[in-house]
Amino acid sequence: MTRRRFAFWLGFGLFSLGERLRAEGLDKLAAEAMRVAGAAPPKAGAIEQPKPAVHWTADEDDTWRWYERESWIDGEWTQTGMTTPIHKQTGERKAANRGYLDVSLLPAEMRADTRPADAKVLTEATAKPPQQLPTATRRSRHGRPPSKWLRRLKADELSIWLTTIETHEADVSGMTFFEHLTRDHSFDPEKIEGLTDEELGKLHGAAHFGY
Repeated sequence: MTRRRFAFWLGFGLFSLGERLRAEGLDKLAAEAMRVAGAAPPKAGAIEQPKPAVHWTADEDDTWRWYERESWIDGEWTQTGMTTPIHKQTGERKAANRGYLDVSLLPAEMRADTRPADAKVLTEATAKPPQQLPTATRRSRHGRPPSKWLRRLKADELSIWLTTIETHEADVSGMTFFEHLTRDHSFDPEKIEGLTDEELGKLHGAAHFGY
């Protein structure tokens, strides 16, 4: 082999080897970039799976309110979490963190209802005292006396609570509602002072109804 031919084949071989190494290096660089970015090379014919359908439901107990999420899994709705409960009186979120869902997952129209409330600007709807159910025993005694819970409420609390209930009408004769409530139904005069005649009448009906 002549020196000229030897130089040709040597140069051609190094050039081919360099091209191969450069191509492999670019492939490795591209794969590494996708790995860092968290993107895997798409597989041929792969179909992206749709996200499961979800819906949200408001729920509450005597003290807390929250939203529950259900997801459509294997042909049925399955509960998959709940948001942090919010205190119904103060608007504060429950302190203990037990893996509650972040409120950012809620639909926008529901999200506004999860903001912590300022105790100084609570509306009447959120400030109303908890509901007290009537009983047959108190109803059979015509509310004499009504529940201790009802007799503990002050006039401003009663004004709010009375708007949330429906009662049968119970009239009085020969006396005012105020006199009858304080004398015969054991209400503290100081606590019902300031109620209107209409409110006193409804309170009287509530007592007879068994509250």
